[in-house]
Amino acid sequence: MNRVPLRALIAAVGLGLVALFVAACGSSDDSTTSSADSTQLTFKLTDDGCDPIKANAPAGPIDFTVENGGTSKYTELEILDGETILGERENIIEGTTGSFSLTLEEGEYAVRCKEEGGEGEATLKVTGQVETNKSPEIDKAIADYRSYLEENTDELTAKTKPFVVAVIAGNIAKAKQLYPEARIPYERIEPVAESFGDLDPRIDARENDVPPSEFGGFHRIEKALWEEESLKGMKPVAEELEANVEELEQKVKGVKLQAVQIANGANELLTEVSTSKITGEEERYSHIDLVDFKANVEGSQVAFEAVAPLMEKTDPKLVKEIEADFEAVYASLKPYETNEWPGFVLYEELNKADTRKLAQGINTLAEKLSLVPAQIAKGEQA
Repeated sequence: MNRVPLRALIAAVGLGLVALFVAACGSSDDSTTSSADSTQLTFKLTDDGCDPIKANAPAGPIDFTVENGGTSKYTELEILDGETILGERENIIEGTTGSFSLTLEEGEYAVRCKEEGGEGEATLKVTGQVETNKSPEIDKAIADYRSYLEENTDELTAKTKPFVVAVIAGNIAKAKQLYPEARIPYERIEPVAESFGDLDPRIDARENDVPPSEFGGFHRIEKALWEEESLKGMKPVAEELEANVEELEQKVKGVKLQAVQIANGANELLTEVSTSKITGEEERYSHIDLVDFKANVEGSQVAFEAVAPLMEKTDPKLVKEIEADFEAVYASLKPYETNEWPGFVLYEELNKADTRKLAQGINTLAEKLSLVPAQIAKGEQA
């Protein structure tokens, strides 16, 4: 996981998968412009928080841009409906920008660049009515992706249970063997969990993402297995992990989806690869990062394939290029696959040339995927 950062997929009236990115502005008057198809809204990250503090936009498709105004204090921006994250962009470090798209109905939304909210949290007031396109193609895209989400959360629960049993029994060898199997379905759909408040950090927080007293879930057990080589005291951690995974499974069944958020999710999963897996920091004790890497790419591909038919008439060339780029990424992973646990060489065995090559393929794909959500958002508008 990468979060406390990184979440953006599914949400209330428009749960979101992958948020692409967000950028600058200075006041609610000069931060919003409109085109015939969508509203362009920019935010800036500063030492004080989000700028502007108050923004306005008409209901409908909104293209968000986020830029870092020279702060190292905040590097992400989220759009929330209550505690549900509708869209976000993370890892906006100094000198960089990012973007993502959403279709928003009338209401007031929180704009957050601080994890805890409070001072520095902005608001976005959306006014007017929007009629979304309820075409059979959009309905099918949402239904197909929903099926994928439910399939993977069911698998996540099924794979986590025996892992938890092994942890509670103190069986280190068995728990190590089962650990990668439980990670795969989670990494395919991580943006979903990230949209449900603190559910993602409870399941998947890395040690430096949360206060020491809140460090639990998969990575706390990973540390116990590979670094501490002891499962003493891990029973409550394992039981809580199982409960949180089951909670995720139930929440996904009632999640509301928009096609644009599915498109956002495809890109968010690649962002997870380029900012976390490629550095080796995600699975820092077990070094099974390439297992997560492939699962993220698989989840991104399925999300893209769900919405790709909506672009066949508007930009068939881009669709074919993205499909080819996915195949190129899989090809770049192939040399590192093995027939032994965990299915890939351990990440510590890769050198800088290896990681550079993997990163290049991901960046090429992500650049093209980042163009998709805005097109989908416009297509959702009647």
